[in-house]
Amino acid sequence: MTEIKNLNEFEALLSDHTGLIVIDFYATWCGPCKIMSPIFEKLSQMDELESVKFIKIDRDENLELIDKYSFTIPSIPRFFIIKSNKNGIEIFEDLGGTQSKTSLFEKISKYLDSGSESQKTEISKENQIQTNSKHKPKVAIIGSGPAGLTAALYTSRANLDVTVFSGLQPGGQLTTTTDIENFPGFWDTHNNKGKSGTDLVETIRQQAEHFGAKVEFSEINQIQYHKIDSKNQFVLTDSGKQKHEFEAVIIASGASARYLGIPDESKFIGQGYHSCATCDGSFYKNQIVAIVGGGDSAMEEANFLTNFASKVYLLHRNNTFRASKVMLERVKKNPKIEIIANVAVKDLVGEKTLDHIILENTIDGANLDLEKLKLDEIDQNRYKLKLDGLFVAIGHDPNTKFVGNLLDTDSAGYLIPQSRLPKEERTSKYDSATKIPGLFVAGDVEDQLYRQAITAAAGGCRAAMETEKWLADQE
Repeated sequence: MTEIKNLNEFEALLSDHTGLIVIDFYATWCGPCKIMSPIFEKLSQMDELESVKFIKIDRDENLELIDKYSFTIPSIPRFFIIKSNKNGIEIFEDLGGTQSKTSLFEKISKYLDSGSESQKTEISKENQIQTNSKHKPKVAIIGSGPAGLTAALYTSRANLDVTVFSGLQPGGQLTTTTDIENFPGFWDTHNNKGKSGTDLVETIRQQAEHFGAKVEFSEINQIQYHKIDSKNQFVLTDSGKQKHEFEAVIIASGASARYLGIPDESKFIGQGYHSCATCDGSFYKNQIVAIVGGGDSAMEEANFLTNFASKVYLLHRNNTFRASKVMLERVKKNPKIEIIANVAVKDLVGEKTLDHIILENTIDGANLDLEKLKLDEIDQNRYKLKLDGLFVAIGHDPNTKFVGNLLDTDSAGYLIPQSRLPKEERTSKYDSATKIPGLFVAGDVEDQLYRQAITAAAGGCRAAMETEKWLADQE
């Protein structure tokens, strides 16, 4: 595997290598990129792919290269399978997001030169080995954040066969944060600071794999439950339409923070743009930040940010707030907070980190909140607001689409474990169980109150221990 640093090195490679090339476009700030890196390296070491050149390119440092060769990279990580020849390059496939090792191997293998019968035999053997190695695990874990990976650690140490399905965001929301300072024991004692969220989930993943857990970098799109000969059977269908059977399932698919939907905003996530003040507010001591939202969560987080920031702007699209009167009054009385109503954030601007945002007046006529700030007017109705950090508190969406109507949810869409039911309505003695025997839930997919890495990990531990006991009850 080769790291390409600039356009000249890339063109030198093209002149020296005629044949298949696989490119991993990444960024140093991208959590999923770090998770995919060891998978990409393992592929590059496979004997069956020795004729293929594997290269890594930093997207942010090679815009000239990307433009010249017409690589389209709306998100990262991004994998391209290309062929180099005397006329330039031919792009065969453009693969966005995280990929499993098996999936990438199969896609690359399609474009290997077909002239060698021995090569085709080796690929056939590899696929046969993969097919024969499949077996029916007892436990599936959907989600690879702190809840899912902790559950994987505990169930694998209990000598259960465990498969983790990573989902669309391997590592969960922690991969969008900067350094974590509030996870007990996860602390750099030499520099007296936290470590990255990606490092935390990677450490737990490796720990779980050490004890036998298998991690599949794929998404589950459907879950079905059957009772066959008095035994439980769960059938999970992944994004590749493959079906997998299990005896017990732990749903730890988490929740996704709602962002603003601004083009290219993913570039700034964790680089001045955040969805959790409790997680990342401490990085903005004596700096200027803003938070977007109009509910109780936005008010609470705005107040929290004043523990660190010198100034906090609260931005809202109109002048009617969903927050309770008590919470709104608390914000209005805080001397560090200034409310800017009737504005929408239209753009995030900066090189590698956020420098300022563009606000748009959402009402016809003068906006008194904007006028008193005397901001630079970019064009009609648009203004520049200099910031060190921007937080959003506009809600979370639990990742439960694949569950369908199998389980009940609360009014916000979160799954309901037995612990949240009145005693007379419970159908299981296990707190993390659901109404379906053998189906357990853990982490942010059921917790809309705390949403912390440590509480998610605790939920994963509880669900794993209860799953183990439930399975023992069935024997």
